[in-house]
Amino acid sequence: MTGRKLTGFAFVLLFCVVSTPTMRAQATDPLPKGAGSVTQQRAKEEPPRDGEEWFARAYKLHNSDRHLEAIEAFKRAIELGYRKATAMYNIACGYALINDKDNALVWLQRAIDAGFDQWDNIASDSDLDPIRTDPRFKKLRAGLPAGDLYVRDEQGYGKRDRLSQANYDYERLEREGSQNGEEWARVGARMLMLRDFERALIGLKKGISYLGDDSSNVMYNLACFYSLKGDRDNGITWLEKSIYAGFDSPEKLQYDPDLNNLRSHARFAQIQKLSDTLSLDQFRNADENFNHKDSEYSKERWAPAIRLYESFVKTEPNVGRAWFNLGYALHYSSEHARAVEAFKQAVTLGYHKATSAYNVACAYSMLNQRDQAFEWLDRATKNGFSSVGDISWDHDLVNVRSDPRFKQFLEAARANAKPRHKME
Repeated sequence: MTGRKLTGFAFVLLFCVVSTPTMRAQATDPLPKGAGSVTQQRAKEEPPRDGEEWFARAYKLHNSDRHLEAIEAFKRAIELGYRKATAMYNIACGYALINDKDNALVWLQRAIDAGFDQWDNIASDSDLDPIRTDPRFKKLRAGLPAGDLYVRDEQGYGKRDRLSQANYDYERLEREGSQNGEEWARVGARMLMLRDFERALIGLKKGISYLGDDSSNVMYNLACFYSLKGDRDNGITWLEKSIYAGFDSPEKLQYDPDLNNLRSHARFAQIQKLSDTLSLDQFRNADENFNHKDSEYSKERWAPAIRLYESFVKTEPNVGRAWFNLGYALHYSSEHARAVEAFKQAVTLGYHKATSAYNVACAYSMLNQRDQAFEWLDRATKNGFSSVGDISWDHDLVNVRSDPRFKQFLEAARANAKPRHKME
């Protein structure tokens, strides 16, 4: 499996999402793994009792794009005297992400005046990207210690600051005539965060062109681009495309400030519902750990998913993602023969062809039909499937791993995973 995995079976790989906050050094305790959505957590939480709890609440809200609520919670932490300078910095980050430059700069200066001295965060935190080109931010930066103005790598060596690095990467890709979709998508997303709209549009469109059916996150970022530019019709069109292509974050649609201009569009509620329906996460238990292969298979657990997606494909038979989800649910209900047919439909409809073909191979392996499994492993690797780890260790392939033919597909996946040019 690749990307977000329930273990042992290929799911859809997500790339990066615009406006995903970092806030690494200024956090307290992050949301525990398997703790569920922020919405679920909020319903369970008692009201904060002190500044520390208000700060923790604010951090969770910030990481769910609920920035206005986070800002108010950070202000409560400040009122209660808890980590005042850091909370002010985080408020600046929140305002930057909702495109309120004036307040972002005011609170950033307040944080510095109150003693915030983590200059590496100011240099490297992506939350501040929307204000980096503002002359007032540049002036503020000019007053910081010169030795701390650059992003540091793991060895501590200085690199370009985020704005210079983004420009450098963009110009390098143009100069090289790069067709690396991941790099174009990454630099396009970074340019969007920096509000360099001209370069963002070029980078994102090239990312979609070169990544093909693996570009759902780039499509989402392009929807954010059009929303920020005020082009609501193009924004809503690309948002819908991203959902059909596999973008899987209903909370992003609900709270991402970059989509604010789209939420009043007549089609937005319908797309939000589509996103909720096509998200397999709704069938996960928040506290579930999928480290043991036996925990995945359950007819009772996956029966609602099967009913949902069987009904969906009856009325929308050309949605590849729905067929993929149906195959997934059938596979984990141990209905592998039916899963094969569902995944084949996903392949036919062009939905993540490499991953869907790999899943067909897994289902055939579980049925102990080796020849068919190898036929579909061949299709998967020819379509670019590159997860060497999955092919090496996936429990679903246990019935074919001892076959002499298996090695060639492992090598094919390894070749597909050849090193890419690493952005500096």
